[in-house]
Amino acid sequence: MRGKRGWIVTFKEEFLRELDDCLRGFGAVPAAHPAELARFVDYVRALPEDDDRLRSLAGVDQGSGSFWNNPAVWWEQVPGFGADDADCARLLDRMLDEAISDEIDVLEMEIRELPG
Repeated sequence: MRGKRGWIVTFKEEFLRELDDCLRGFGAVPAAHPAELARFVDYVRALPEDDDRLRSLAGVDQGSGSFWNNPAVWWEQVPGFGADDADCARLLDRMLDEAISDEIDVLEMEIRELPG
Protein backbone atom coordinates (compact mmCIF):
# COMPACT_ATOMS: atom_id res chain seq x y z
CA MET A 1 0.00 0.00 0.00
CA ARG A 2 1.48 3.32 -1.01
CA GLY A 3 1.50 6.36 1.22
CA LYS A 4 1.32 9.99 0.14
CA ARG A 5 4.96 10.18 -0.79
CA GLY A 6 5.23 6.81 -2.50
CA TRP A 7 6.57 4.66 0.33
CA ILE A 8 4.78 1.52 1.36
CA VAL A 9 2.49 1.73 4.40
CA THR A 10 2.29 -1.47 6.40
CA PHE A 11 -0.97 -2.88 7.68
CA LYS A 12 0.14 -2.12 11.23
CA GLU A 13 0.78 1.54 10.37
CA GLU A 14 -2.62 1.84 8.72
CA PHE A 15 -4.29 0.11 11.68
CA LEU A 16 -2.59 2.46 14.15
CA ARG A 17 -3.52 5.49 12.07
CA GLU A 18 -7.17 4.40 12.06
CA LEU A 19 -7.17 3.80 15.83
CA ASP A 20 -5.44 7.14 16.46
CA ASP A 21 -8.13 8.83 14.36
CA CYS A 22 -10.80 7.19 16.54
CA LEU A 23 -9.06 8.59 19.61
CA ARG A 24 -9.00 12.09 18.10
CA GLY A 25 -12.72 11.90 17.37
CA PHE A 26 -12.65 11.82 13.58
CA GLY A 27 -12.04 8.14 12.85
CA ALA A 28 -14.38 5.34 11.87
CA VAL A 29 -16.12 5.41 15.25
CA PRO A 30 -16.16 7.54 18.40
CA ALA A 31 -14.36 5.98 21.33
CA ALA A 32 -16.53 5.65 24.43
CA HIS A 33 -13.48 5.02 26.62
CA PRO A 34 -10.55 6.96 25.11
CA ALA A 35 -8.07 6.12 27.87
CA GLU A 36 -8.63 2.39 27.38
CA LEU A 37 -8.46 2.72 23.60
CA ALA A 38 -5.19 4.65 23.99
CA ARG A 39 -3.86 1.67 25.95
CA PHE A 40 -4.91 -0.61 23.10
CA VAL A 41 -3.12 1.67 20.61
CA ASP A 42 0.05 1.37 22.71
CA TYR A 43 -0.42 -2.42 22.82
CA VAL A 44 -0.72 -2.65 19.01
CA ARG A 45 2.21 -0.26 18.55
CA ALA A 46 4.40 -2.58 20.65
CA LEU A 47 3.54 -5.66 18.58
CA PRO A 48 6.17 -6.83 16.10
CA GLU A 49 5.35 -6.34 12.42
CA ASP A 50 5.27 -10.13 12.00
CA ASP A 51 2.72 -10.73 14.78
CA ASP A 52 0.44 -13.56 13.64
CA ARG A 53 -2.76 -11.63 14.37
CA LEU A 54 -1.64 -8.57 12.42
CA ARG A 55 -0.53 -10.78 9.54
CA SER A 56 -3.88 -12.58 9.61
CA LEU A 57 -5.82 -9.31 9.62
CA ALA A 58 -3.75 -8.04 6.72
CA GLY A 59 -4.40 -11.28 4.84
CA VAL A 60 -8.14 -11.11 5.46
CA ASP A 61 -8.22 -7.51 4.32
CA GLN A 62 -6.31 -8.05 1.07
CA GLY A 63 -9.17 -9.92 -0.57
CA SER A 64 -12.27 -7.99 0.37
CA GLY A 65 -11.61 -5.23 2.85
CA SER A 66 -13.54 -7.26 5.44
CA PHE A 67 -11.51 -5.82 8.28
CA TRP A 68 -11.80 -2.12 7.43
CA ASN A 69 -15.44 -2.37 6.33
CA ASN A 70 -16.70 -4.59 9.14
CA PRO A 71 -19.20 -2.81 11.41
CA ALA A 72 -18.90 -5.59 14.02
CA VAL A 73 -15.26 -4.60 14.43
CA TRP A 74 -15.43 -0.84 14.20
CA TRP A 75 -18.91 -0.06 15.59
CA GLU A 76 -19.22 -2.79 18.23
CA GLN A 77 -15.70 -3.64 19.41
CA VAL A 78 -13.74 -0.37 19.30
CA PRO A 79 -16.14 2.20 20.83
CA GLY A 80 -17.05 0.12 23.87
CA PHE A 81 -13.57 -1.12 24.61
CA GLY A 82 -12.93 -0.51 28.26
CA ALA A 83 -16.50 -0.87 29.47
CA ASP A 84 -16.32 -4.58 30.23
CA ASP A 85 -12.94 -5.81 29.07
CA ALA A 86 -9.60 -4.12 29.59
CA ASP A 87 -7.60 -6.92 28.00
CA CYS A 88 -5.92 -5.65 24.82
CA ALA A 89 -4.97 -9.10 23.55
CA ARG A 90 -8.57 -10.28 23.78
CA LEU A 91 -9.81 -7.18 21.94
CA LEU A 92 -7.38 -7.85 19.10
CA ASP A 93 -8.47 -11.51 19.06
CA ARG A 94 -12.14 -10.47 18.86
CA MET A 95 -11.37 -8.06 16.03
CA LEU A 96 -9.61 -10.86 14.16
CA ASP A 97 -12.47 -13.31 14.85
CA GLU A 98 -15.03 -10.80 13.53
CA ALA A 99 -12.98 -10.07 10.40
CA ILE A 100 -12.48 -13.78 9.65
CA SER A 101 -16.16 -14.53 10.26
CA ASP A 102 -17.14 -11.71 7.89
CA GLU A 103 -14.69 -12.96 5.27
CA ILE A 104 -16.18 -16.47 5.50
CA ASP A 105 -19.68 -15.02 5.05
CA VAL A 106 -18.52 -13.11 1.95
CA LEU A 107 -16.92 -16.22 0.46
CA GLU A 108 -20.02 -18.34 1.17
CA MET A 109 -22.20 -15.74 -0.54
CA GLU A 110 -19.90 -15.66 -3.57
CA ILE A 111 -19.95 -19.46 -3.78
CA ARG A 112 -23.76 -19.51 -3.71
CA GLU A 113 -23.81 -16.99 -6.57
CA LEU A 114 -21.60 -19.12 -8.82
CA PRO A 115 -23.39 -20.51 -11.84
CA GLY A 116 -24.39 -24.17 -11.70
